[in-house]
Amino acid sequence: MTQDGNADGPAEPIVGIGQQLREARLAVGVSVRELARRVDVSASFISQLELGKTMPSVGTLYSIASELGVSLDTLMRTAQPGAAEQSEPEPVAAAAGDAPVAGRRASQVSPFQTAPVPRNFGARAVDDCPVQRADGRQELHIGDAIWGRLTADHDRANDFLHVVYKPGGESCPPHHMIHHRGFEYGYIITGQLHVQVGFAHYDMNPGDSISFDSATPHRLSNPFEQESASIWLVVGRGETPVL
Repeated sequence: MTQDGNADGPAEPIVGIGQQLREARLAVGVSVRELARRVDVSASFISQLELGKTMPSVGTLYSIASELGVSLDTLMRTAQPGAAEQSEPEPVAAAAGDAPVAGRRASQVSPFQTAPVPRNFGARAVDDCPVQRADGRQELHIGDAIWGRLTADHDRANDFLHVVYKPGGESCPPHHMIHHRGFEYGYIITGQLHVQVGFAHYDMNPGDSISFDSATPHRLSNPFEQESASIWLVVGRGETPVL
C-alpha cells in the first residue's frame, strides 16, 4: 500500500500514529466510514492508516487532523523512530490547548519531522519573543513536501506556513484532492507550483498569488524541475493547531 492507499508498491509504516488517530476518532464518535467520507478516501485506507500499514500524503494528514481536532504536533511525537521505546504514548488532545511537544530536526526524523517546543498562541509569557527564527521553525516533512510554521506559537484558527515542494512533490495524489474548513491564500516565492482548485488548473510563477475557499477540493504539486517555495495562509481553519 502506498501513499493515500494506492496499491502499487510498499509504503513505510507510520510508527505509533495510527493508534493515536484511532483513539482520536473514537473519542469524537466518528466511524471509519464517516471519516473516510469526510476526507474523500476509502474506508480501507483509514483502516490501514490506523493499523500503521500505510502513509498519507501531507495534505490528507492535514485534512484528517482537522476533522478529528488533533494537533499534528501531538501525532508527530509518536511518529518518530523509536518513540514507542522511549515513553508511553500520551492521549490525543481534542482542543487547541495541547501540552508542549518536543521534536527533532529533519536529519533525525523520517518520514515525519517536528522541531522546537510549541506554545499556545495567545498564552505567551511577557518576555517571550514573537519572532520565529528560520533555523528553529516547526516543520513537517512527508515525501517531497515540507510545511513549516511561520508563527512562534500556535494560532488556534489559522495556519501561516512556508511550503516547499521538491520536483515531483505534491500535497496529495491527483485522485484524492483534499478539502477542509477555511479560506486560503498562497504566494509563490521561488520556482513554480501547479495549483488545482476544483476543475481549474493554474501554473503559478514567482510573484503570483492565489486565494480560494478551502472547502473546494484542491491540490498543490510541483511537476517542474526546480524546487518550489511559497507562503500559505489558511484563515478560519478551526480550532486545530496543525503545526
